[in-house]
Amino acid sequence: MACSTPDNAAAAPPATARMLGYASGNFGKNLLASTMDVFLMFTLTEYWGISPLAAGMIVMLGLVWDGLCNPLLGRILDRATDRAGLYRRLLVLAAPVVTIPFTILFLLPIPQPAFTIPWAISLVLVFRTAYATCDVAHNTLMMRMTGPQGAATMLSALRYMFSCLGALAVAGSAPAFVDPALAGGHRLIVTTACAALAYVATLWLAAASGPAATPRLPRTPSIPQTPLRVWILGNRPFCALLVFGFAQALTLPVFARSFAYIGKGVIHDPDWTARALTTLALSQLVMLPVWVRASRCASQHGMLAVALILVAVGSAVFATGPRGMMAGIALFGAGNAGVQMMIWALLADAIDHGERRTGVRLEAVPVALLLLTLKLGGGIGGALFGQALALAGWTGTAPLGETGGGHLLAMAWAMPVAGAVIGIAILCCRSVPVRNVPSSLQRAACPRA
Repeated sequence: MACSTPDNAAAAPPATARMLGYASGNFGKNLLASTMDVFLMFTLTEYWGISPLAAGMIVMLGLVWDGLCNPLLGRILDRATDRAGLYRRLLVLAAPVVTIPFTILFLLPIPQPAFTIPWAISLVLVFRTAYATCDVAHNTLMMRMTGPQGAATMLSALRYMFSCLGALAVAGSAPAFVDPALAGGHRLIVTTACAALAYVATLWLAAASGPAATPRLPRTPSIPQTPLRVWILGNRPFCALLVFGFAQALTLPVFARSFAYIGKGVIHDPDWTARALTTLALSQLVMLPVWVRASRCASQHGMLAVALILVAVGSAVFATGPRGMMAGIALFGAGNAGVQMMIWALLADAIDHGERRTGVRLEAVPVALLLLTLKLGGGIGGALFGQALALAGWTGTAPLGETGGGHLLAMAWAMPVAGAVIGIAILCCRSVPVRNVPSSLQRAACPRA
């Protein structure tokens, strides 16, 4: 934690080329994150022979571990005297490490049954540790580039644009992961290798595009722990964002996570998964300029409410049956683009709010706490999805019956609807007053000479 200095925010909007270079990191990150989110559980259940319940627990364990690493990393980064330089060094050093367990998970031969689960857990934990390091560094680097009014929304939109492009690439590669005829073939090898190389290349580009390393300054005298609590608990926008982020991470990703299983067990067409993921990615990409334009004339909370309504409507249309599925996926994607774009713009605003309120600018700790809540939500959602697959009778060796297929489809659309309703309720509660932080604690947060 350090007191606010002129170095903490950019004086002018970063150049477009630098913004694009930084945002490109989301392309590589989403290639790996989406592959793990959509295909890891499917790979573990279909090719590794792990039960759906155990696979769901492995996914949860990895995401929870990833989330728990984030606050520790954030605390270390916020104590650094040269934050921008440290963010860049971490991206350069840790990015190649992330690709090693990722490649092993999808390409190397499956171990003996007695070692399958321990080996899967070990690979997932190594991946998540290295990924958390890059994720915190990359996301926190954004806070160094969002000083001017409107820069946070624009940079968040560019990041999400690259995330959509990454999701589109993952959609195109779906057959290599879900089609048994292609399992372990050259197409899967090329797909996995290209994803790993793109991850390293784009994160190195993001590091090169970030703000130049700042001169090393004398370390700020140690600050009591109380101001950190005050900064977090007294920052109402930040606390509301954490609750909102957890709710959406718990519920919304279940929608896309179910596509591989619906394609195989309900639709009986592995190519359906690729079409569904492509529709989702394209709808998000097409709607992104609309959300950016809307951000110039509408409040962030109003945009979030509209986005959540689209998510709920899309999920409901998806539930009508095969004829409405693609239309429902498109509507869901349109709303999800607004939700995901605004989360990071709201985080930048919450960080600025905390600095104005206390005189202390935290960057890595708020980013880490948001990532913690997102990954805890995603992990618990993964475990719930694994439980739902087990209850539906998924075995991987035979198509689901009508009852089991109905349970799987219900899980796919009901969770996002619940998440949208909870999100709208959180937005409606934002007007509830909160107790002010005592002025003495505010002054303690940034001692003056």
